[in-house]
Parts: sequence; C-alpha cells; structure tokens
Amino acid sequence: MQGYPVKKVDTRLYIKGLSGPLVFRALYGIIATFFLFSALYILVGVFPAVLIGVPAFFGYLYRLNTIQKKYGPEGWGKKQTARKLPQFISCKRRIPQTFSI
Repeated sequence: MQGYPVKKVDTRLYIKGLSGPLVFRALYGIIATFFLFSALYILVGVFPAVLIGVPAFFGYLYRLNTIQKKYGPEGWGKKQTARKLPQFISCKRRIPQTFSI
C-alpha cells in the first residue's frame, strides 16, 4: 500500500494578482460600485450612471493594483500596522561607558 504525503493547499482567494486583505477590498469595491451604479441608474439615468460608475470602479481597482505592486501581499498589512504605531520610539537606557587610559 502506497502512502500519500499531505501537502498544504493554498485556500486564499486571488483576483487579478491581488492577495490577502486587498482581495476583500476589491470585492467590497465591486459590491459598492454595483450599488452606486444601481442608485445612479434609478435616480439619474443610464448615461450619467455609466460615466460615473465605470471610471470609479476601474480607478479603485487600479489603486488596489498599485498598492499590491508597491507593498506586496504581506507588506500592506505591515504598513497598516505601522500606521498605528507612534512615529518615533525612543528607548531610554543608560549606555555603559568604559574608558581605558
């Protein structure tokens, strides 16, 4: 009887090169754009809804894509954590000075 090794399966969701939390931001952007387009379609009409909704959608995806390229999948989370930290952290510790004369 032959044994099969257990391998880790990547269960993360990917959208056009996005990974990590940016995928969910892209999904939320798709849902928000759909609701924006629907509201503009009902309130204003087809032409203004297309002129406002479509460029907003592609602009948002372009922004997410540039964030992904600049920081990477793990770097985006690290950048968000770094924003919450104070800008300068000072360690107050006496530095031992030894002089040999």
